[in-house]
Amino acid sequence: MTWVKGKHSMWFGGSVRREYNNVRELQQSQGSHDFAESWTALYDPAGDEAVSFTGVGLASMALGLPTFLSNQYNRGYFYFQQTEAGLYFHDSWKVSPRLTVEAGLRWEKWTPYKEKFDRLVNIDINHIAGQFQVITPGSTTMESLPNVPPSALASWAARGLTWKTANQAGLPSALIPVDNTNFGPRLGLAYRLTPKTSIRAGFGEYFWTLPLSQILQTSRTNPPLNLRYTNQLGSLDGTSTYAVRTLPQPNYYVGKAQVDINGVIQISPGAQSAIPFDFTNWTDSRAREWQFTIEREVLKNTALRLSYIGGHGSNLEQRVGLNNQEAQYNYQARTGLQVPSRLDLLRVNPDWNFGNGVVAKAGYSNTHSLQVQLERRYSSGLAFQWFYTFTRSLTTTDAGASTSGNGGINDAAGQPQVPENIQLLGEPNLSFDQRLRLQYYNSTQIPPHHIRWNGIYDLPFGRGQRFAKGVSALMNAVVGGWQLATIGDWRSGTWLSVNASEYMFGNPALSPDQRLTLTFNGRPQRLYFAGDFNPLLATNVSQQALQALVPVNRGARVIHPVGAAFDNRLPQPLANGTVRNTSITDTLSWNSRAFFQGPRAWNTDVSVFKNFSFTESVKLRFTADFFNFFNHPNDLSPNSTTGLQDLSQQTNEPRIIQFSLRLAW
Repeated sequence: MTWVKGKHSMWFGGSVRREYNNVRELQQSQGSHDFAESWTALYDPAGDEAVSFTGVGLASMALGLPTFLSNQYNRGYFYFQQTEAGLYFHDSWKVSPRLTVEAGLRWEKWTPYKEKFDRLVNIDINHIAGQFQVITPGSTTMESLPNVPPSALASWAARGLTWKTANQAGLPSALIPVDNTNFGPRLGLAYRLTPKTSIRAGFGEYFWTLPLSQILQTSRTNPPLNLRYTNQLGSLDGTSTYAVRTLPQPNYYVGKAQVDINGVIQISPGAQSAIPFDFTNWTDSRAREWQFTIEREVLKNTALRLSYIGGHGSNLEQRVGLNNQEAQYNYQARTGLQVPSRLDLLRVNPDWNFGNGVVAKAGYSNTHSLQVQLERRYSSGLAFQWFYTFTRSLTTTDAGASTSGNGGINDAAGQPQVPENIQLLGEPNLSFDQRLRLQYYNSTQIPPHHIRWNGIYDLPFGRGQRFAKGVSALMNAVVGGWQLATIGDWRSGTWLSVNASEYMFGNPALSPDQRLTLTFNGRPQRLYFAGDFNPLLATNVSQQALQALVPVNRGARVIHPVGAAFDNRLPQPLANGTVRNTSITDTLSWNSRAFFQGPRAWNTDVSVFKNFSFTESVKLRFTADFFNFFNHPNDLSPNSTTGLQDLSQQTNEPRIIQFSLRLAW
């Protein structure tokens, strides 16, 4: 609704939208089977193993002898439902002919995702110790869920899993709470400083709900609504050589071999995987954005725009560590005892493995951007736009909207998990905010510098043009009326990290003039950063220059695994006087993350086209498109271990030329 009163133009209204998303399950419900070489291999009784280089999996398949059959129970389809509602009020106040002020407020709400049949579960993270239990929505009992095989529930119950309803456990009915606090102000102003110069500024707060991909991919395998039924024909007696030394029976062949989905399946006593949602501090994600812009007409039909844009994101989806194994080095330093053979005993609850973290709303980001835009409106046969953007963006989480969000504590691709103190070397007593800060680094998705351009130009040939203006009508149809268009971009590299299995003992980044070209593994390579490889295996390069950057002595390289054997194990004395080489890869790496820029990339596309008019209603358009006009190869990112860039490959397509005719009538 719109209401105009004096200098005020006011808009207010609302909307309600109901969403139904039917998503097909992708967890191999059709089965996953193996035909290994065991049935066709020769048996070595002395070593109780297959004779080396005997047995072929394809031959086993030709005989119809599988070694492993499986069928997986899952939901088939997820039937997600959600309601979105919003209210808004906005006032545009024309204070004076030169000044306009905009002000408004918007309220937005998304209900938590609901599965049509309530086939979702959560875990009470407040009572994780000593409790192997899942929670169903509202008052819906596990046994009342449709199409759940009784054998699946019986198998999980035999493993010790229990279940309650949300109402019984005191959790929100939808397993996560509803957020009713999404009030987003909008403020803006536009001021005409001179007839050719204007100033604009604005502020706004915006909200969004949990991406469907994250609830979908995290909920697929949460027990007990997922179970794999198997027939391990290759190891029926529990040994790996059963199929090698046993004559196959008729019921082992395809067509007669079956997977029993009716009986109770013995589930491993190891920690079971699940991904809980943190219902204790759940809110919708939000972003506050502000901007300041100056615009000026610098030439006729040509305007220059300079902008600063800032943003702060909060309550972002963030994976948080919970119930992880205490790092082996920390356990042994604390107790003086060797870690138990069953490493799950290093967890607070050995029944649960939240390896991909808890989905929490704790992430944040900060972004500052400077933008320059030069635009010429179409005039005298020429129009173009040119953009430059500088961005400095740091974040604790950078998962894309279509990804699962899964990540570990040493993830360097923008999906890190907040570590527990027991995963930090030495077990310092850090607060949650301090541990979250450890995962705050440059966005790995946004290049710091980005230039884009596009334009169109009427070629000056033919009647009424600068050249060939006096040609005949027939010749004008050939040489006149041609247009040239282009679009392209140039971007600096995104922020990269070294492999988490390599530890940094200095800065491996190299300047462009330090990067050597060489041959390694038979391919042309560029040393993009000082990585970890044997320089003696490189050819077509000065060994003196190369070894100054990558020494032959592995321990002298800027990055390398720790330990005497370079296996990331450190000698650790125990209370009984023995020394154990203990891995530290289960601790948070001390490496910097996203600290050097990858290779730059650019591309230009060009089109030449002409329109022919036969009659008022019949027209023909000829187009020649040149994709990657300059046939420029964009380089791959370097290997995160060796630092070598494979120059025999490129990330973009070579030049492609496409001709087309379009007839319209």
